[in-house]
Amino acid sequence: MAGFKKNNGSIKAFALLFSFVLVLVGCSESPVATGPDNGPIVLSRSAASGVFANSTGGSMYIEQMISAEEGGELELFDVTLEIPAGAIDQDTLFSISIPDVSVFYNEFGTHGLVFDEPVKVVMSYRGADLSGVDESTIRIGWYNPFNSDFQDVECTVDTDTKTVTGYLDHFSAYALISDEK
Repeated sequence: MAGFKKNNGSIKAFALLFSFVLVLVGCSESPVATGPDNGPIVLSRSAASGVFANSTGGSMYIEQMISAEEGGELELFDVTLEIPAGAIDQDTLFSISIPDVSVFYNEFGTHGLVFDEPVKVVMSYRGADLSGVDESTIRIGWYNPFNSDFQDVECTVDTDTKTVTGYLDHFSAYALISDEK
């Protein structure tokens, strides 16, 4: 058991270093620029959703300290993170950033954080522009800057409530993605 704890710490250190490299590499290209030639599209909001009139500067941000012992919840606009007790080994500052409210793209922080227990994310796509989108293919993807594409996250879609629920093992950039019709 002691070997597992040491190995687990090594894995976390490697994951943190790997995530740092991802951040450096990921700054070179916008993940929202994906499209038919290089993978799925990032869902965009319809102008009729009214989001644009309600936003300040086109971006949104929230942060909150989450207890390692108790866990907690963080919510911003149409994104909710549920952090279970034991997911992290020390109290940690969590954040949600929506850099551009015209698309369903979010950055979760502390960037690169790896979890001991999966963190639940619920993302709503109410107000999405679904023209040209195959709704049955909507899913959560995390942006992998090494191949400049989104990697699918195992998730469930509820088309009645227009929400997608997934479980994350690390933080990075996430988006609601879909295939075109």
